[in-house]
Amino acid sequence: MGVTKADLPPTQNAATPTTDPAQAPAPATTGPTTAAPGQPAAPASPGVAQTAKLRFAPIVGAPIAAATPLSQRLSALAKSRGITLGTASDNDNTHIMKGYFSALADGNQTTIIYVWDVLDPAGTRLHRIQGQEKVAGGGADPWSSVPAATMEGIADKAIDGYMSWISTPKT
Repeated sequence: MGVTKADLPPTQNAATPTTDPAQAPAPATTGPTTAAPGQPAAPASPGVAQTAKLRFAPIVGAPIAAATPLSQRLSALAKSRGITLGTASDNDNTHIMKGYFSALADGNQTTIIYVWDVLDPAGTRLHRIQGQEKVAGGGADPWSSVPAATMEGIADKAIDGYMSWISTPKT
């Protein structure tokens, strides 16, 4: 079951590049992973996180400049939380996470709308994580106002949402 154009949130730019977070280089670490300044450290969750193998699908709607810090943060956070990352060629991924983004200029601010669908390997949506962020700046290219820190914060929310969902017993 595939995603159709009707399933996607509206985008500001019809010709939007995609990027695959699993392909982005993760920051090198030589010691214990720590949280970003101002955020509590989250230890790797035992159990479910270690049995999950998550693949990130290409991001839809965000330009490369915005998607790169997002992708790098997703990869680093997933690894620090004990989530095994898979690739498109792996046949044992337990979940696929696909992100859809829009940036809308509204006067002197930009609203970033994001939706993350957690899919099973067959493409069936199992869970949705969504939200929006507002940043100062607007104009003809709303993405130019979006700082890397905002995209990294969205990555934090995506991984936190995924961890919360996989840690909740399913009935």
